Amino acid sequence: MGKNQNFQTSQPPCLAARVGAAGKGGSHTLRVLRIVVVACFSIVALSNHGWGFSQDAQLVLPTEQAYTNFIGMKMVRIEPGRFAMGFGDNTLAKQVRTGNEQFRNGDFDEHPTHQVRITRPFYIGMYEVTNKQYELFKPEHKKLRGNPSSGDNDAVINVNWYDARAFCQWLSDKDGLPYRLPTEAEWEYACRAGTTTPYCTGNVLPTPLSSVEDRKGGEKSRVSLTVGQTKPNEWGLYDMHGNVEEWCYDWYGPYEAEPHVDPVGRITGDFRVTRGGSHSTPLYYLRSANRLGTIPQDKHLLIGFRVVLGRMPATKPLPEPQPEPYQIGVSQKIPAVLDQGRDAQEPFFHGPRKFIKMPAGNRGPLFSRHNHFISVVECPNRDLLAIWHTCIGESGRELAVAGSRLRYGQEEWEPASLFWDAPDRNDHGHALWFDSKDKIYHFQGLAIQIRNVALVMRTSSDNGVTWSQPRMIAGHGPSRMPVESVFRTKEGFYVLSCDKGPNVLWISRDQGLTWHKSEGSIRGKHAAAVQLTDGRLMGLGRERNINGKMPMSISDDMGKTWQYLPSGFQPVSWGQRSVLLRLKDGPLFFASFCKKMMVTNASGKQHIVSGLFGAVSLDEGKTWPYQRLVTDDGPGREIETMDGDPVTMDSHNTESVGYLSVCQSADGVIHLLTSRQHFAFNLKWLMTAPPAAPAAPTPPKALQLAAKYHLPNTYTARELLSEDIWGSQISGAKKSGMLSPSSQGLLRINNDNGQGFYFRNDRADGFAAVEQKKGFTVEIKTQVLKSSANQRGIDIELYDGAGCRYAVSITDTGVYWYEGLVLGSALLHFDQFTPIAEGLDNTDKMHTYRVAVRGDRVIQIYRDGKLMGVRPAEYRTPRDAYIQFGAGRGLEALVEYIAWDLSGPSQP
Repeated sequence: MGKNQNFQTSQPPCLAARVGAAGKGGSHTLRVLRIVVVACFSIVALSNHGWGFSQDAQLVLPTEQAYTNFIGMKMVRIEPGRFAMGFGDNTLAKQVRTGNEQFRNGDFDEHPTHQVRITRPFYIGMYEVTNKQYELFKPEHKKLRGNPSSGDNDAVINVNWYDARAFCQWLSDKDGLPYRLPTEAEWEYACRAGTTTPYCTGNVLPTPLSSVEDRKGGEKSRVSLTVGQTKPNEWGLYDMHGNVEEWCYDWYGPYEAEPHVDPVGRITGDFRVTRGGSHSTPLYYLRSANRLGTIPQDKHLLIGFRVVLGRMPATKPLPEPQPEPYQIGVSQKIPAVLDQGRDAQEPFFHGPRKFIKMPAGNRGPLFSRHNHFISVVECPNRDLLAIWHTCIGESGRELAVAGSRLRYGQEEWEPASLFWDAPDRNDHGHALWFDSKDKIYHFQGLAIQIRNVALVMRTSSDNGVTWSQPRMIAGHGPSRMPVESVFRTKEGFYVLSCDKGPNVLWISRDQGLTWHKSEGSIRGKHAAAVQLTDGRLMGLGRERNINGKMPMSISDDMGKTWQYLPSGFQPVSWGQRSVLLRLKDGPLFFASFCKKMMVTNASGKQHIVSGLFGAVSLDEGKTWPYQRLVTDDGPGREIETMDGDPVTMDSHNTESVGYLSVCQSADGVIHLLTSRQHFAFNLKWLMTAPPAAPAAPTPPKALQLAAKYHLPNTYTARELLSEDIWGSQISGAKKSGMLSPSSQGLLRINNDNGQGFYFRNDRADGFAAVEQKKGFTVEIKTQVLKSSANQRGIDIELYDGAGCRYAVSITDTGVYWYEGLVLGSALLHFDQFTPIAEGLDNTDKMHTYRVAVRGDRVIQIYRDGKLMGVRPAEYRTPRDAYIQFGAGRGLEALVEYIAWDLSGPSQP
């Protein structure tokens, strides 16, 4: 740091002399005189930017290098200077970027790097504010102590931005000096301490720091948050990387490229900045340049703060960011006459129409990788507004909410734009709802990680152009992630379905002002709910099935208690969510997914359908006589489903996955959105039998494939026991004795009657390099000594990274193929496998089983060189390509090797 400078302002000679006589120490006399100066010159004021002091006040500030205030808070003087704010030009080390190449150059909001000049010295806390210090201001906070912050010298947590600001004002009032939160620029300047690397320690955190953070890296970790336990930076500041996040003064907003002097952030916004990362957080988010933030009401176990002593910069804040495309040029007129071209007595169907238009290669805040979890609403001006998750992975902090608008009278949805993004928070779950009067409601989950969600609400009275400040209506806890289902009861109550915990209803009896959680819960999760005409509530949920059917929940006391019954519908699974809606004409509409369901067509005959279907009930859900596949009934053609994966749509099949969303527009048209497509139809179409379907496509036929006897990537017992190849899942099976090498150099599997296990290779330099269009081949040589009845045997599960799964199970007497309802589970239920061949003796010796996957998504299955079956692929929810090897409960087997060839399909 530079040489200390005298920062005292002019003052009356008598006071100046008395202050000078007091010396440089933080003595009681000096502090009293400073308070006198403050009183004499009335310097305490609210600045233009929040709590602070008038900029032209006659004020005495400390001049020493270190200053200790009246509550023992140690502060370090930071001299003026310049620095490059933002990511810089350092490509992140592999151990820092959370295993994802898309993070090698930091987050989008760390760019552009720009020059910043700090013109005034300031003092900043050597440590984060502790429990003991904060509780001098707010003694009742002591009730909130506990893991991970329990000691007097632990960093205080569970304080929101307003709490932190109020503490600073309390210090100011008591000490007569201008305490406040640091600006974001001051924080990064102090954290870097003259460095330009990702951390103030260099490109990585050294062992004493990284070991602490690694210990704090798991979501369930509980460690001490005692301040000052790691080495300080070069300017004497502790815990700038980790321990707890720290509130900053600024409203969050995008950076601008030009140089800035004493920046103070945006003039307004939805989120206040936090910095530094915390316990329970990957190292990536602890970097000097990394930006986090949340709504100022938010408080939880990750966020605390440290204090600055110094006058607030008089800099003018930056203006609000430019509006997103969905907010621009929006008509505020309600159409006088709705489209009369759609006769309610004539069947109407339109679609599919792709609504997620995400440019390839996006790296934030919008991502082309994974887009899912839809909500749609009709605005008062008759536009449709849709929002959805956009991310790399749903558990990641990069997850944001994208949006798109279909303007009234237009045919095409607009390209995606950003709708909501609390920086480096998992914005999990959302719902849109129009109150049929003048407001659109946006309900949003705000998570610490993917769980522990807070429930936030905001509204728009101008068709989604502008939104109210987000308001927290329920703090962090279970059952606060919004689901698609929102409605108004006949009593005028607002009802919102939420899960991540028991699926409950949040209910407002005062038009959204206050909310309370229902005492009882709907069975299952991601539940859609509706009020019946007799006042009861009905919900249909996912999982926790009853007698093999989707569970139905009924409440006659507004959610206090529920009765659980089997519905008449097939259950749904991972990657699927149903919807339930009261139509304007009175009937109930339900949409979900089916597999091999019988529907009656216009000829009076039945045919089998699979995928997305719609149903209508005229008797409040007792029966659903009208059911049909949501398809144009045309010739088979490929359309995109979730994340752009291909699926065939015809009279028998359509999309098999998606978190559905539905609304009904003022003209009576039902708008049903999947995770990729928009279907529009009316009630008449739903109640009209589909046309007689052509014969179902014939099963695929075997093709003559190139012969290849030895596959290039072969793994024997030693490699099969390698966690480097098969991942950490293998370690538990090794330690329990399920997996061990035999005396013959084979892999022995013996899990007796224990649970099944699996392990996986999804490495970019391993199986994940597969290309679906080329096809590939996998082979296993094994002897199944014993398998339990109705349990899986030796499993080989393959996923090509493009929507297609191939799963084979080899028992002691047969070979089976998975074609069940579960779309995402790692441990597939054996009752959803169908036989390829039975009556075999797989116990007598080693047998070789080969799965050849063709580029047309069909597999050919061989045993000892003999073709046993040909099967089409089964869809599963998207993820990276993998090979998964596992075993069912009670299996004993020997494995000689597993091999694969990614160059194409081949027969033995």
